[in-house]
Amino acid sequence: MNAFLKTKDSLSDIRILQISDSHLFASTNEQLVGINTDESFLAIVELAKQHSWPPDFIFLTGDLSQDSSNDAYQRLISHLKPLGVSCYVLPGNHDDPEMLRNIFSKPDFLYQPFLHTENWLFAFLNTAIPNEEGGILYEQEIIELEQQINAHPEKNILVCLHHQLQPVNSRWLDTMAVRNPGLLIDLLARYPNIQGIIHGHVHQEFTSNINGTPIYSTPSTCFQFKPNSNDFAIDDTAPGYRWLELGKQGNIRTSIVRLKKTPDSLDRYSNGY
Repeated sequence: MNAFLKTKDSLSDIRILQISDSHLFASTNEQLVGINTDESFLAIVELAKQHSWPPDFIFLTGDLSQDSSNDAYQRLISHLKPLGVSCYVLPGNHDDPEMLRNIFSKPDFLYQPFLHTENWLFAFLNTAIPNEEGGILYEQEIIELEQQINAHPEKNILVCLHHQLQPVNSRWLDTMAVRNPGLLIDLLARYPNIQGIIHGHVHQEFTSNINGTPIYSTPSTCFQFKPNSNDFAIDDTAPGYRWLELGKQGNIRTSIVRLKKTPDSLDRYSNGY
């Protein structure tokens, strides 16, 4: 079954695939907790082509690479290019934002702060802190976001970031959340046309809200963290991605699609990576 419902009302909706935390290496032979991240990423792309095609955009919400290597980023582009879909990226804590800015600077493969459509404004916020696992909101980016919102009051807004804005009920993961969420929470209170927030980083599906504004995380394309865990723990849940349909009036339909099974090579007892 196709995840995008092709009803008459949805023909004008914007269709997005959110893919996150692929952790690609310079070499295609490298693994994380027993998973070949290159193979797992390609399996998710094939899954999306079967269930959620065609999207209007693909958003890749951080940790594109595990080693911040040029080879990993270039290979990612080579994987995405045949899809013929405009792709927008943002950095995670394992990425190099400057390298992303340089490499993803051509049409169809872009790292840029904003994307405008007729009815929606998409904001891509960098929450990465050099040499740290946790995240931060940069004041200048929040100022620029507010300027964009005020310049386009008729548009709905979806904010995209890597780190979680609020706790996901895993003690160890929540030490690596955005450290100053108030900057964005303040905007949510003042601008009701911010219709949602999506993020990666937590390697699991999680849904919450702040004052009615929904927040969605998405699974990793490789391995998952066990939900509600006090310490680092690997989950048996299969890799996946999120699809979203965004309506003209600001409504969001979304769900997760996963592979049928977790790769057999997964090291379920890993105590870190």
